[in-house]
Amino acid sequence: MQNQNSSINLPEKSNELDIFLQKLVEMLSGIQEYNSPYSKITENPELVVDEIIKNCAWKASTISATCSLPGGVFGFFTLLPELVMIFRIQGMMIKDIASVYGKEAQLNRELLLFCLFKHGGAHLFRKFIEETGVKILIRPTTVRAFQALLQKVGLDISKRVLRKNFTRWVPFAGAAITGTFAFFDTKAVGKNTKEVFTKEIEFLNSKEVAIEE
Repeated sequence: MQNQNSSINLPEKSNELDIFLQKLVEMLSGIQEYNSPYSKITENPELVVDEIIKNCAWKASTISATCSLPGGVFGFFTLLPELVMIFRIQGMMIKDIASVYGKEAQLNRELLLFCLFKHGGAHLFRKFIEETGVKILIRPTTVRAFQALLQKVGLDISKRVLRKNFTRWVPFAGAAITGTFAFFDTKAVGKNTKEVFTKEIEFLNSKEVAIEE
């Protein structure tokens, strides 16, 4: 397994997307330090997981709708903070689900990103993570490779920013739209995470990767 404390610094640029990506890196570090209140459940863990997903989906929806209420130019300034808060909620949800299945220690930064963005961009992770019917295979990554992955994820995020930016100009109705989107997006992340942690997770070492290639 790769050292999760490796420093990830994105190239310094002035645009807001790069600022957001740096905040995403900080969020990932915060999630890794987060101590989930849940522990391994051997009897009907799916019921607990479904409840976690539902609660987080409503929380994300409320935050998204509230941040969209100002509308217009003022609403635009709440856009990036809103996304950071939504991803933090989803990240903590992912760690809670991993804990319920007794696999919190296996949640590294690559797997966290995979759970967050698999439903919108699974192809971004094919060099790092392979999913089969019963297994999740995780390949070792370098700091540079992880930086490249973050940049690709940024393109996915930019589409969300553009979509949300349009809704900011529609008072009240825009808040309902973004709140609904956040609800179902969080549900999708929860479904992805549930599927991942019901499978066996295996970390490949460099020699195994070389043999496969």
